[in-house]
Formats: sequence, structure tokens, C-alpha cells
Amino acid sequence: MILFISIVIILKSTFKNLNAEVSQMKQTKIMVFKTLAQFVVLGCSWILGFFTKDSKVLEILFLILNSQQGTFIFLIYCVLNHEVRQQYRKFFMSLLY
Repeated sequence: MILFISIVIILKSTFKNLNAEVSQMKQTKIMVFKTLAQFVVLGCSWILGFFTKDSKVLEILFLILNSQQGTFIFLIYCVLNHEVRQQYRKFFMSLLY
């Protein structure tokens, strides 16, 4: 949590000092979203792991979340990426013709 809070504070100060173009600002916001999403996917499941001592339900939830980390990362970096979606679309269109 300390690392997460320090990253958010640094990013906030960076956004205030940023006088760049709109496209660079958009790319920075996308990277912030990906960083926060990756923190949730990788960090929160392990935080949940600390509380699984007496609960079978939490253990099962912990196992499910950890087993799906690769899927979540694929969704964040591939499915939600506009350029990757365009390449998938181009590939599937080439299969049709």
C-alpha cells in the first residue's frame, strides 16, 4: 500500500507539471490505467491471501484470482489496447477474404 500511494502521489505531481501535447497526455493516462489495473490484478489477490487462514471461501477466491492473473493481464494489455485490436481485426478480415 505504501508503494501504491507513493506511485499515485508521483503520478499526480507529474500530471500537474505536464505541459505536453494532448496525445502524450492521453498515452500517460492509459499507462496510469494499466498500472492501476495491474496493481489490482497482482496486488489485491495477494493481500486477500493474507486473510485466508481460517476461511475456505477466501482460499478458493484467492486461488481463482491468482490462476486468472494471466487472463487479466492479457485483457489489460491486449484486448483493451486499440492497436492490438486493429491488428486482430486486420488478421480476421484477411482470413475471410
